Amino acid sequence: MSKPYAIFGAGLSAQAARRLAQAKGLKVVLIDQAGAGDRDTFELCDVAQFACFVFSPGFAAEHPWRVLAEGSGLPCVSELAFAARYWQGRIIGITGTNGKTTLTALVDKALRRCGHVSVAAGNIGYPFSDAALAESNQPGAYAVIEISSFQAELSNGLQLDALLWTNFAEDHLDRYVSMSRYFRAKARLFDCLKSKGLCVIGPQVADWMANLSKEFDACTIADEDAALAFELATDCVFNRLPYSENFYVAAKFWSLLGELPARLIEVANEFKLASHRLGVVAECEGVRFWNDSKATNFHAALAALDSVDRPIVWIGGGSLKGGAVEAFGKEVTKRIDAAVLYGEASERLAAALAEPMKSAQKPLQIHNRFEDAVWAAAELAKRIPSANVILSPGFSSFDQFSSYQARGKSFLDLVLSLKNARKLS
Repeated sequence: MSKPYAIFGAGLSAQAARRLAQAKGLKVVLIDQAGAGDRDTFELCDVAQFACFVFSPGFAAEHPWRVLAEGSGLPCVSELAFAARYWQGRIIGITGTNGKTTLTALVDKALRRCGHVSVAAGNIGYPFSDAALAESNQPGAYAVIEISSFQAELSNGLQLDALLWTNFAEDHLDRYVSMSRYFRAKARLFDCLKSKGLCVIGPQVADWMANLSKEFDACTIADEDAALAFELATDCVFNRLPYSENFYVAAKFWSLLGELPARLIEVANEFKLASHRLGVVAECEGVRFWNDSKATNFHAALAALDSVDRPIVWIGGGSLKGGAVEAFGKEVTKRIDAAVLYGEASERLAAALAEPMKSAQKPLQIHNRFEDAVWAAAELAKRIPSANVILSPGFSSFDQFSSYQARGKSFLDLVLSLKNARKLS
């Protein structure tokens, strides 16, 4: 009698992996500490009961269950790698610290515009295991997979026809002890490329490869392409940072793939950003309010501040997750005209901003609650002609919200209530 597969976790990806495994006739045991699975414990004596271990992204390398599973010598894979076994078409992996969701959606839409069967899956919010059960799973189809560093850690068996790596910057240092460890987690994806696979990387990634003596001869570096940029519409989202850099990664890949550039340009010009990515959500009395709640790391926040005209009233803060907060604070100060900080990170961030903000006579406020910070930012902006209030926090949302989406929705609701009440007039 064949042994069952152990699937760890009970969230979106774990449930999808269970559906796929059962559809393929495999026995499954779902193991979840919170009690949402078939069992809530996993010990050394349990290891031999299973044929394979499938992990959700939330299980770090140091988690005792993962330590036991990886130490057994039995197959130990991510949900992505498990699903890849059953995908009949080609797989394009997309990773990076920032912009990978937007790039995944752009490439998927462009492939479909060219007549290909394509599906966007993975970290974008649609588990690859569910895609493997859908009608789109057919020979010749494309799976455009957004891959986080967490998913890249257990990528054994994942075979990529192409890899696009947008950028690399400080993030997830609550999970990784160093930037090099974080980089190497993502760099495991190089080992997943097929022998003739395409690989396009951004300049930051190339720099890190050089610093860590990581060599991969098949990489093509995506530099700025002025001719292509000229073809973009004036109001195209890919005309501004941070999206422009990622567009060049897509364009280079598109060229290597042999597809017509006109199709990519066409889709780029029509492209609409998903919610909570840098965009204006309201304007009142000359003040524009920008929602960029998705900016959960330093690199994303700085890129947002660079892309919006000053004056800027910045709303920053949230949940601490490691990293050089002091260095980030100094960089922020150069780009803003006032700062309103909130949440768990606020005191440490304020300590970094205090002296340079005081020297430049720029307002700095700290608030515990997110809603108080939004109201305070609106009040500050009233005193600054043509001000931009930007929520681009630089930190995750988990001190006060369940997700960056929930934080972004709260921001939108607060701004609209202020506008409707004419509190900005």
